Amino acid sequence: MKGMMATILILFIQSEVPVKVVRDAYFESAKGTVEAKKFAKLLDSVKEDAAPVLLCYKGAAEMLKAKNTVSPISKYSFFKRGKALIEAAISRDTSCLESHFIRFSIQRKLPGFLGYNRNIMQDSMMVVKGLPELNDEDLKFKIAGYFSRLKAGNNKSN
Repeated sequence: MKGMMATILILFIQSEVPVKVVRDAYFESAKGTVEAKKFAKLLDSVKEDAAPVLLCYKGAAEMLKAKNTVSPISKYSFFKRGKALIEAAISRDTSCLESHFIRFSIQRKLPGFLGYNRNIMQDSMMVVKGLPELNDEDLKFKIAGYFSRLKAGNNKSN
């Protein structure tokens, strides 16, 4: 019995965070620093061999750390790490609409001098074109709401 409980505990610890939970936290992270820190904490256990979409969210969390830190050196370090994770995730699964949406939502908020804005149009078109065929209703609702807020001029979205 003890052995089985230990195995269950190990499997629970090693299991990936559910994407929906991470997605919800990502959308909440736009509300402020506290929510951004909760989002980043949620992804602490995500390793580089995780599902590409989780890796992409981890990259977004690194970008939010950059946004919420004071030191320019730390900001740039978090930015570089976030960019690398996002690009690794997309290169591992180029057709993942959610990852392209994450990259789009990050790139559109970054200052131009960082030079990480080359995919905004491509990602935007891919997401808008793919949205009607998306089977995940929760993701579809969140992305549609995001673009609706953008169109209305609300810049508080991730």
